[in-house]
Amino acid sequence: MDFPECGYDKYERVWSGGKRPLLYDFDCSLGKVIYNTLKNYPKHVSQVFDPTGREVTNGEMLTWSVRLAQHFKKMGLRHDDVIGIVAKNSTFLSAVVVASLMNCTPFHAVNPVFDKNTIEHIFKTTAPKVIFCDGDFYEKVHSATHALKPLYYTLTDHIEGVAKIEDLLLPSKTEFLYQPKQLTLGGEQTVAILCSSGTTGIPKCVCISNYALQIENIFITSEDVIFTNSCIDWFTGLIFTILAFTISCKRVITNRPYTPEYFVELVKKYKINYVGAAPRYIATLVTCPEATAENLSSIRSCVIGGGIISLTTLQLLQGILKNGLISFGYGLTEIGTVSFNFGHQCPTSVGKLIPNMKVRIVDDNGKNLPHNEVGEVYVNTGRLWNGYYGNPIETQRFRDSLGWFHTGDLGYFDDNNFLYIVDRKKDVIKYQGMQYWPGEIEQVISELPEVEDVCVVGVYDERNGDAAGALVVLRKGADLTEARVKDHVRNRLEVVYKQLHAGVIFVNELPHNANGKLLKREAKAMFESKQLIAN
Repeated sequence: MDFPECGYDKYERVWSGGKRPLLYDFDCSLGKVIYNTLKNYPKHVSQVFDPTGREVTNGEMLTWSVRLAQHFKKMGLRHDDVIGIVAKNSTFLSAVVVASLMNCTPFHAVNPVFDKNTIEHIFKTTAPKVIFCDGDFYEKVHSATHALKPLYYTLTDHIEGVAKIEDLLLPSKTEFLYQPKQLTLGGEQTVAILCSSGTTGIPKCVCISNYALQIENIFITSEDVIFTNSCIDWFTGLIFTILAFTISCKRVITNRPYTPEYFVELVKKYKINYVGAAPRYIATLVTCPEATAENLSSIRSCVIGGGIISLTTLQLLQGILKNGLISFGYGLTEIGTVSFNFGHQCPTSVGKLIPNMKVRIVDDNGKNLPHNEVGEVYVNTGRLWNGYYGNPIETQRFRDSLGWFHTGDLGYFDDNNFLYIVDRKKDVIKYQGMQYWPGEIEQVISELPEVEDVCVVGVYDERNGDAAGALVVLRKGADLTEARVKDHVRNRLEVVYKQLHAGVIFVNELPHNANGKLLKREAKAMFESKQLIAN
């Protein structure tokens, strides 16, 4: 497949993707686009929830979404209010999203595995007026947010005495006259909020504009079946939801955890054509006996995102997907997709810039670098980014006055204008798709009286991402075991992705520079070398 055009200005030292007009008018509400699609193809099945087999037609989705949107309007929800979501995939979840878009009220989707304190902090920032959640998470969500006094509705596993979404889906006399609202602030208005973790370790609320969700996907038609394991709180899940209702293809959803066997089962059952998956999922898939060329023959395109994938895994996957196009790239929740790569050509690269994207590579002095020199990746989409909700200081820190977003990632372009990401400048680490901050784990370990110094690093593997490992310096004469350190972290941090899956290594000292600053990269290399010796 041909790569997108990517030019280079040797005087400015700026790389640019090709030019491409927006799919819709810049100020056209995405809710209006979805409304028209659902209305024009009412009998087309747009969603199937695998655990129950429940199929939903465009007509049903439109009816549910309109009724919800009418209730949102009656509640007085505006463009500057927020609708909270804490839920896994389920039959009615997409209707909440579509109704929010139709009413032009941003929804804030939060991963339900977050602990109570994290949810409390996140929603304290956006202060949702209404929260939709699964009944399984209601007590945690209510405990975290009751001070905000929102309205609560359960999507699944309903609880006696708590309102449920079906209460908002009763017929209304005016639903056939309904028309989606117009964007109050135009195409740059925030319509969705997702969570991202920064180097401070506190999850930030990323504002996503209406224009940023105008997705033109050349791989999908209305006859296709698409699937990703991600839910609406991840950018991939949001994009797949938008694709399903703007292209009018069928999306398979599930709330069951990923296993390669279950993935193969879904592909065979629904003849899935288009797949979005994380590298750790692909790494387990290619070694699964059931993942044969015959069983996965319906897959025409597989998009991999969220981490690094090895050449060996790519080759194994291509051997299985005989007729499938494999693509992967680079992007961020804040600004979306930046670049794309296809197949095995330059497999260590994240590809070439997508249309309307500009990138420069910058050194520590703010100087633009030429080809083959590593620096921080700055990105300019040409449009306003609305920043982190309620956090102007962090917004200003990541976006400069000229509109360049400072990614915190280190990279370079080769002579053929392929982009390479070589390291993470920021400290955020991701394990099994969930981001965590090493400093939080370091602080917990430091609570142990035997610990003098500690550094937590991420040790990468394709199956899980970056597993946390701790380098620990003990106080003189102190005695401490790896098991005790792990148990302490487990007792203080309840979520799985913050555990010390890579283990604990005791050292005499940590690497520091002349000013006493901890050298994270050297610490990571130290951990990996000692782990290798131990194994």
